[in-house]
Amino acid sequence: MSVGEPVSELYQSTILIVDDDAISRFLIEKTLKDRGFSQIYSVDSGVKAMTQLDRIQPDLIILDIFMVGLNGLDCCKWIRTQSKQKNMPILMLTSLTDEKMRFQAFEAGASDFVNKPLHSEELYARVKVHLENRLAMKSLERYKKRLELELKSASELQSTILPSEMEMEEMRKNCKLDIAAHLNTSSEIGGDFWGMKRLFPHQTAFWMVDFSGHGVTAALNAFRLQAYIMEHSECAARPGDYLSHLNDKLLHLLIRGYFATMFYGILDTKGNKLHYACACSPHPLILRKNGNVEMIDGTGAPLGICLQFYETKSIDFKPGDTFMLYSDALTETPNASGKCISEEEMKTVLAGQKNEPALKMKESMLNHFSRHISLPAEDDLSLTFIRRMD
Repeated sequence: MSVGEPVSELYQSTILIVDDDAISRFLIEKTLKDRGFSQIYSVDSGVKAMTQLDRIQPDLIILDIFMVGLNGLDCCKWIRTQSKQKNMPILMLTSLTDEKMRFQAFEAGASDFVNKPLHSEELYARVKVHLENRLAMKSLERYKKRLELELKSASELQSTILPSEMEMEEMRKNCKLDIAAHLNTSSEIGGDFWGMKRLFPHQTAFWMVDFSGHGVTAALNAFRLQAYIMEHSECAARPGDYLSHLNDKLLHLLIRGYFATMFYGILDTKGNKLHYACACSPHPLILRKNGNVEMIDGTGAPLGICLQFYETKSIDFKPGDTFMLYSDALTETPNASGKCISEEEMKTVLAGQKNEPALKMKESMLNHFSRHISLPAEDDLSLTFIRRMD
């Protein structure tokens, strides 16, 4: 370090010298102080190093192999058993060139060697490069910890845009709708979400969205679309017009290459109808009260790609019927043989749940998916079941 140069984090590092030779300790300390290091401690035995390690908390240790009493190899082994010191560089001092001894030193946990008699330039160069690596590792660990905390916060925030258990219970009491849902993102956050909103006393809107991509980008797009959905819109009661409205919003919002698939439906309990529109969503399923399963056409252009008008369609939906929404991870995740769950398989699983509550239907479909996959899913998985109670 040059005179007048600001003291960097490197030269503020703490160095511990462990050597029973007083002259060697003096020469090492002088060499390092002459180069700008100031936080230097020294002890004359391995035992003292062990007892003072927690107090000193060094960033680097220079350790003589041959010492009276506890030798450097055993001292090094002990240091490596301390969880706080597993990544700390340990430079072994030795006058030996014996390959076997050097191998033993590496086996004990040594990071590098410094030859005796000491060469000041070599000592400085080795100390500097190991401390630079140490600081880089610390910076990486700090960044990783901060990233984990931020992702955890983002995940908690994302969960708030989903209907709560209390809201679903209110829907059960007030609208006689039995609802169960599942969302599992492939990383901490993702682009899948579903929702519901009561428009009129007898009409409730449901939606499921799957944004392209995964992780932070998909999650940010999900937040933005959710904000639009929660805004008041005069066309919210007309599914086709509403998807056209959201498509116009996303056209001006999304970066080219990003898009969303979406199902938007309004359950009319007075008219016994499900009015809906689809933007390339996986085909929803309807389980009739008699056990028959029907598939709704989910085709349509994804949102955010081009100017598009969406059509409102209607289908009967009477007490005892259930409709199931899901993301494409359910049908596009291959098993070990490369086979995916087919639509016929889903129909069979759902048909076997006739007269069961929504929660049981969800668990049955998830169990089938868990038995199917051999590795964790690489895409976000969403499932929602809405059953009209008798």
